[in-house]
Amino acid sequence: MISTQIIKEDDRPVAIILDYKEYMRLREIEEDMVDYYSALETKLSNKEWLDHEDLKKQLGL
Repeated sequence: MISTQIIKEDDRPVAIILDYKEYMRLREIEEDMVDYYSALETKLSNKEWLDHEDLKKQLGL
């Protein structure tokens, strides 16, 4: 496993090198967060909800 390395310019961090698996883990966390906030926004903006059985009936399933 590659250890994380921080690239600095004038003693300020400008880039990072990290293990690909760690990168993918962080991306997955980010995607989960985006999905969560999208669902939360949808829930807050909708006033009328159907339960699963009523939705299936309405869709004819």
